[in-house]
Amino acid sequence: MTSAHILNPGAPPTDPRRRARRAAPEAAADRALPAAAEACTVGYSGSYPQGHQSLAAHHPGSAGLPRGAHVPGAHAWDGPIAPRLYTGQAVSAGAPGRPGGRGVRLFTDSPDLAEAVDAVCIGAGAQLTVTRESGVAAASSDLVLVDADWRGDGVPPGCVVVALAGNGDAWDVATRFQATAVVVLPHAAAWLAELVSRSTQQTAESALGRVYGVVGATGGVGASTAACWLAGHFTARGTDTALVDGDPLGTGLDLVLGEESEDGLRWPELHQFSGAVAADQLWAAMPRVDALRYLSWDRHATHADTVPSATVISALRGAAAVQVVDLSRADLARQAPWCDAVVVLAPRTVRGVLAAEHAVLTCGAVPAVTVLAGLNVADVEPRVLAEATGVPCVATLAFDPRVPQHLDDGSVLRRGRISRHAKAVARIADALEGTS
Repeated sequence: MTSAHILNPGAPPTDPRRRARRAAPEAAADRALPAAAEACTVGYSGSYPQGHQSLAAHHPGSAGLPRGAHVPGAHAWDGPIAPRLYTGQAVSAGAPGRPGGRGVRLFTDSPDLAEAVDAVCIGAGAQLTVTRESGVAAASSDLVLVDADWRGDGVPPGCVVVALAGNGDAWDVATRFQATAVVVLPHAAAWLAELVSRSTQQTAESALGRVYGVVGATGGVGASTAACWLAGHFTARGTDTALVDGDPLGTGLDLVLGEESEDGLRWPELHQFSGAVAADQLWAAMPRVDALRYLSWDRHATHADTVPSATVISALRGAAAVQVVDLSRADLARQAPWCDAVVVLAPRTVRGVLAAEHAVLTCGAVPAVTVLAGLNVADVEPRVLAEATGVPCVATLAFDPRVPQHLDDGSVLRRGRISRHAKAVARIADALEGTS
């Protein structure tokens, strides 16, 4: 896939054999993103595909802030700062004339990292407070940065992980802390300065979107179909929604949507990015079906082991009010923590009930609900499934013999709008929203 797939996601079809497309309303595609999208980003550690740039690439200090470098919205600074003693007190003085602005809190016991971050904060005119001991909670108004080597607590979800070059554990730490970004210094110092400058001037907290996972207790139960219908339900309500393919071996959700020829960002193109990509950049590059954005794998699971999936999904919380992720059953233990809640689809068989019980246990502390799907082979009722799994059975998706044909011709979203399916999906959505 070329860079044109990213730079021009709304390009008209050029393949005469592609399936008929539904017209996408331009007003929906061009509507303004919430301010939260500008502040929630994802960082990468490799190089961009041709034609794609990071925020950091727009500034001369993308490899660190050199002498005299200036980031728009920040105060210029000149040269390195003297070593400081970090005691948990405020370090940099912050911007004069802006009392009461948001501060920056860094959780670290590394003087080298603290000095590097403080240099950025000075350049951005922001006040930095360094926390060296566990148990100190950050103020709700602070922009929270956390050292990739931090082993303490007190770190709220939505933080930004910072690391010095050469730290290979930053991505795992970002998943553990539910971070919205990974910043490697000094390479992404310019981008961090821009984020600090923007965030410390915000006067209101920005709400992050929710992530709902859908997984089949067994294969062939219709989890991908249910994920598409659930995403379509939220989109029809006017919610900015992203449908995310979490199964690299599923040959791509774009096939289910009938959009395999549509231009736009796919998972493999997020392999080895460098610098930082803002959530609104990801959102704009994702292809869409009408107003529904989606992020799909390709046919061959290209770069499946190196794409930072968890961090991308976390970053997209800044642009999408709801993400529906079609989870991989084989990788559920790793993927479930990405989500605020998980829907487990169970076939109406004894084996299905036992498999659903295992899937719910695999989700761990992540809230889960169950849904019965398909033919009632063993006379399984919602009460039986709820008792076996210990979580509510919130709906039943009736067997529909026409769904395979709709999956094959790319019209599965349309099939989900018929009354009996739409009502069941609405009950699932209500149950998920009730888990917040």
